[in-house]
Amino acid sequence: MATKKAASTNKVTAKKPAAAKTTVRTVSSAAAPARRATSKLPDNIINVVLAELFGTFILTAVALATFQDTGALYVGLAVTVIILAIGAVSGAHINPAVTFGLWTARKLKTVLVPFYWGAQFLGAMLAVIVANLVANNSINLSFSDFATVNWGVFGAELVAAAIFLFGLMAVITHRELSAGVRALGVGLSLTAGLVAGGALLTSLKAQDVVKYQQDYQSSQSSAEASTAKAPAIPHSAFVKGVTANPAVALATTDNAQNKLDQNSTDTKTNSRLTLEVILGTLVGAAIGGNLYLLIAGRRKD
Repeated sequence: MATKKAASTNKVTAKKPAAAKTTVRTVSSAAAPARRATSKLPDNIINVVLAELFGTFILTAVALATFQDTGALYVGLAVTVIILAIGAVSGAHINPAVTFGLWTARKLKTVLVPFYWGAQFLGAMLAVIVANLVANNSINLSFSDFATVNWGVFGAELVAAAIFLFGLMAVITHRELSAGVRALGVGLSLTAGLVAGGALLTSLKAQDVVKYQQDYQSSQSSAEASTAKAPAIPHSAFVKGVTANPAVALATTDNAQNKLDQNSTDTKTNSRLTLEVILGTLVGAAIGGNLYLLIAGRRKD
């Protein structure tokens, strides 16, 4: 009996569960390298820079040749072709506002922004140099109006950039579209933005010109007309059109004083690159791109 009890006791003891082991989970240090990898430059950074430089050069050359005609359509078609050519290399931003809009939407690494902007502005300046060589130094840029901020022009540039980035974001987030359809969609989005912004600018210029004419007539009909100073021509009258692109704005020019005032001999042409253009396009790009993501829902890359 004693033997049986001992055996029974041993069985019970054997069935007793072992003490739970405490497992200490350590956080892998691989997380730190993963975070640093997000700031690492891609292996093809040289190709990206060259693609953006050459693409912006082509776009700026087209804009210079068609800025006062039906430029919106030609520029949109040029963007379509450029995207098909270099889209697989750099994404074909060819526009500092596009780069900024994609960055605010978390579609572009921060470390890449200076490379894109540098290449884009260099491409625009190269277009000016080539145009001057071909046209015997016909483009003489002045940046004396760089600090100018006209809120009407700012609004026109903002609307143009916002419409463009809204359409661009809609196109690039639909992965089922073919490369050709995407390129055409981006080109048409830019065309729509330029047309809308151009319409706002035309309306603004009409209002400013009417006000200028009224002020001019009042100054001439006053008793002190001989000594009265004529009102200044409104800033919007000098603006040829919206660009929705700071790089293109660098190369394009405003109307010279003698083009608007027959009594003036001032032939200085100011660059369209002003604070109103820079702020308007960057803010508009951020609003347009993120507005689409807000409406449609943010998609994972």
